[in-house]
Formats: sequence, structure tokens, C-alpha cells
Amino acid sequence: MGISTTQNNLEILIRCDGSPQLGLGHVVRCLALACELRDTYSLQPGFAMRDMGVAESLVEQASFPIFIQPDHIEEAQWIDSLVKDHSPKGLILDIRTQLAASAVQCWRDTGITVAVIDDPSDRREAADLAFYPPVPQMSEVDWSRFTGQAFIGWDYLLLRREFSIRRDPPQNRMPSILITMGGSDPGGLTLLALKALCQVNEPFRVRVVLGRAFLHDQALAQLRPGLPDHFEFLRDVSDMPSLMADSDLAIAAFGGTAYELAALNIPAILLGLTEDHARSAEALADTGMAISLGGYHHFSETRLVEVVETLLTNPDQRRAMRDACSVVDGKGAKRIAGRFVDALAGPKQPVPTSRPHQQEEP
Repeated sequence: MGISTTQNNLEILIRCDGSPQLGLGHVVRCLALACELRDTYSLQPGFAMRDMGVAESLVEQASFPIFIQPDHIEEAQWIDSLVKDHSPKGLILDIRTQLAASAVQCWRDTGITVAVIDDPSDRREAADLAFYPPVPQMSEVDWSRFTGQAFIGWDYLLLRREFSIRRDPPQNRMPSILITMGGSDPGGLTLLALKALCQVNEPFRVRVVLGRAFLHDQALAQLRPGLPDHFEFLRDVSDMPSLMADSDLAIAAFGGTAYELAALNIPAILLGLTEDHARSAEALADTGMAISLGGYHHFSETRLVEVVETLLTNPDQRRAMRDACSVVDGKGAKRIAGRFVDALAGPKQPVPTSRPHQQEEP
């Protein structure tokens, strides 16, 4: 299970989870950060994970140590045992669990540099560093007890480094639409999008990407015989950036995929799996990069058909959306790794601040 590590060579402990039900986005973005820390700064990260299966295999393929939470031990106790056994210099948390801020503060008090990724809980108050996209929820958070440094903005999106490569716009004679709803698509958004596209009258072709943990094979098998011939299905794509870059338009679930599309300048129509995701998608819509259709519980086939037809017949609007995407350069993992390494090397004296501020990098 994973690769072995000794007490002396695990320098960074990364806590994240992934599963077909939860999705794989947290693991994918933490792997991007782990690769940057290892390849650029020669640090050795290891992963502490609660769920086994597809998420674990992703970490194994990247050759990082993995520690799986035993069934009989509570999360804080388990992390504490890993900290005591391996003495990491840094702890990175990208979780949605009930881990208490008080436990995080205890690790920080021992001298460990703690960073949280996109964490809406009060754990951020116990962190040295906090990194967030510029979603509207962050302006509503109480930062009065926060004593670390917060970095909020498009510059701090955690993406794999291949999404920082600039690519030419597609030159398709017929517009190509990409449907991508993440590694598992727990809400069945792929099926909703397919049914809607069957009602679009404009000419187009569709490529549908099914993640390695896709949960709706049986329902899709029943739907496929009635779909037009220009619907192409791909599973577990190895070069997703190239496929995205060759698309004129994408229909996607909000999450890491939405930010990946923005980094490649692809206009997107976004669906939210949760109301929180729908609110976060507003940041991309407000900037002009995407059109958000809200949470899938309020999904309207008619509305999706209208938006798709509008964008297919309006290349100028698609071009404007591509131009708006220029604020995302795909180098967030590099910036976050640099900030984290600087904090590791600096004095362990938090800088009080009453509220976070956006940090800009050239």
C-alpha cells in the first residue's frame, strides 16, 4: 500500500480524501502541490487518507507514501500519531471533515507549519497559511481570529502544471462541445447534459469524458442507443489538457475541472453539484469566463439548450469568454509551494491580521 517511508525522510504531511462519492478533486489538486514540492524543492511529501480505492491508486501512481486511517482510531488521534512517528516540518490540510481547529492549533504550537486549502471551517484560524480561489463566500467569513496569512485570488488555484502551458485556440470546422463532470460524477450531471444536448438544433459534435470512477454506467447504457452518432464517449483520458484545448465549449461540473478549463481559455457552462458549488461558480461567471446554471437540483434542460444554442451561434461571445480566462495562468501550485516553503524557512511567529487580503504575483 503506497511506498514505504522512514521517520527521517517524510518532510510534509498532506491530509486529503477522495472517493467516487466525494469526488477526486481534492486528491488531484494536492498531488499537483506535492509534485511541485518534490520536484522543485526536493521535499518529501506523504499522504494521509481516509478512503481507499481510486484515490489511493492516483497517489500510488505518483510514487508518494500513503497512510490510511485505521477504522478504530479518530482522525485527530491518527494524525497526531503520524506527526509523532514521522516528525514532518509541514502539514497541509485539504479536507471537509470534522477535525477540530484546536487539534490543528496544537500541531502548529509544536512548530509545524500548517496550511489549509480552500477550507470553509474555523480550521483556517489555526493555520499559518490559507489559500482560496476568489469565491464570494470568502468575503462573508469571519477572519477576526485569524493570525496567519491568507492568499485569495486566481493566482492561487491548485492545478497540475500541464495547465500552465499556453495553447492555440481550436480550429474546428464544426464546433466541438466537451462534457466533463469529474472523476465520478456523483450527481449524474453527464446524463442531464446529454439529454439536453439532444434538443439542440445547431450543428456540433460532442465528446463526453467519463472519469475512472464514473458511477452511472447502467443508466448511460440505457441512454446511449437513442443518442445521435456525433456523440463520442471517452473514458479515463490520459491527456485531458489536450482534449480540453481542442474544444470550443465545455459543459462541466463546478470544481477543479472548471478552473482547468479557465486555465486553457475554454468557455464553460457550469453546473453545481451543491448550492455551495453553485455560489463558487459565480466567481467565474462574474469575470466572464463561464456561464453558471446554478445547482443541479434546479437544473433546467430548456435553459441549458438555450445557452448552448446561443454560444454555438455567437463566436464573438465565445471569444470574449476566452479572453476573460486570461486571469488564470495555471501556475497556482508553483505559487502555493513557494509560499509554503518560505513559511517553512521563516520564523514561527504568526503575523496578526484582522482580515485576509488578495496576494498578486507577476
